[in-house]
Amino acid sequence: MPGERRTERWVTLSLQAALALLLLYGLTAIPALAGQWGTSFTSVGVVAGWIALAATGFHMLRDRPGPAPLAALGLALVVMRCAFALLAVGRTSTGDPNSYLNLAKGLLAGHGLVIYEPFFGSAWRALFPPLYPLLLAGWGALFGFATPAVLALGTVVDLVAAWLLYRLGTRLGGALAARRAAWLYLIWPSVLFSAPLAQKESLCAVLVLALALAWIDRRPGWRGALALGLPAGLLALTQPGEAPLAALFGLVLVGRIGLWGVLLTGLRGGLVAVIVLLPWWVRNAIVFHAFVPLTTAGEASLWIGNNPEATGNWEPPPPELKGIPELDYGKRIGGLAREWIVTHPLGFVRLTLTKFVRAGGIADFGVDRLVAMGPPFPRVLAAALWPLSLFAHLGMLGGAAAKLGGRVPFTLVLLIAACGLQLLLFGVWFEFGERHREFVTPFLLLALCWSFTLPVEKASHAP
Repeated sequence: MPGERRTERWVTLSLQAALALLLLYGLTAIPALAGQWGTSFTSVGVVAGWIALAATGFHMLRDRPGPAPLAALGLALVVMRCAFALLAVGRTSTGDPNSYLNLAKGLLAGHGLVIYEPFFGSAWRALFPPLYPLLLAGWGALFGFATPAVLALGTVVDLVAAWLLYRLGTRLGGALAARRAAWLYLIWPSVLFSAPLAQKESLCAVLVLALALAWIDRRPGWRGALALGLPAGLLALTQPGEAPLAALFGLVLVGRIGLWGVLLTGLRGGLVAVIVLLPWWVRNAIVFHAFVPLTTAGEASLWIGNNPEATGNWEPPPPELKGIPELDYGKRIGGLAREWIVTHPLGFVRLTLTKFVRAGGIADFGVDRLVAMGPPFPRVLAAALWPLSLFAHLGMLGGAAAKLGGRVPFTLVLLIAACGLQLLLFGVWFEFGERHREFVTPFLLLALCWSFTLPVEKASHAP
């Protein structure tokens, strides 16, 4: 129908324009990044080697691979991950990876889900969502917390994400693009940088891809409710800010599923999600004598994203709040953020837009995190690695933007649009850096790989 085609074209053009804007920002940021990290001829070899590895995988995955090609790709993957793990061996992680390790060790020691935050000056009991620390504690109980053990856990989670990405692409009618996207995801720079650290972004990718598949497959009855509600609840217990994706995927597909189908599926899935969240609610009610649906970090995250010195990345909170009890601390620091927003509306708009394009257009967080770890990271390695991270990201933005209006199925375009809405409606107002948009990477990689295939065959069951 003409009206439907106009809508599809408008959505596609809007996404292409947004990706092109981020690409342009990333290109203009190259001189600043070069000045920050330095330059090295070694980076040319690093980028060329990565491209050769990606291309080799693309060639070997033209057809469904046999045992020998899979073994060769698996060996290459192990070598790549071990090489990146060497960058973290014997070094102390900072930020979330260190906090999650401390939480997991505390759980095994019988202390419960509690962490002392020196910047807050007190012990916090719901600062972090519980699922990843629980998973890490279970893994650590069996294998320990040394870098090889953490790398093994990250690899397992990344393999699950790649498998779900392959299923999604195949379900949309592009098995070749699905195989290649899964391969690219496993060797993607941001994924490799996170692999040896206790970082939850890959677990988020697993749950987000599971949600997308649940909406596309739409199994009948309570099987479908479980397929949707279980990852929705687990995502809320892993990265609460991304929980709205459970509904956004359904909303963007309403024209293909139908309003009644979306409502019925969503209500059933929502009930399952509530059941998944119920133990966390009960625990928080016992600890705080109040209803804490997700975490106590929301107000602090709002301040990190909105204050006179804000950049979108973490920064030390006001020292005058140090030692205040957890719930009261949230109210006080959130009040400071809202006061700044009200008194600086233009600054708030400028900062919000800046956070979005900066987080979406550049990719050097992996290097930044390595440099922040101790002992000091050699500057020559930072200079050799940041171009790989940045140029891979810019290539993904440009390739996806160029091909969204061509061979890529519109269902995938809608899924990417839902990810964009998640960032704009629920993400960018708070602490917002590169890692907060990592869940979009698998979808963009699938769109990118679609551009290297023959025209897509129509999926017989695609919504």
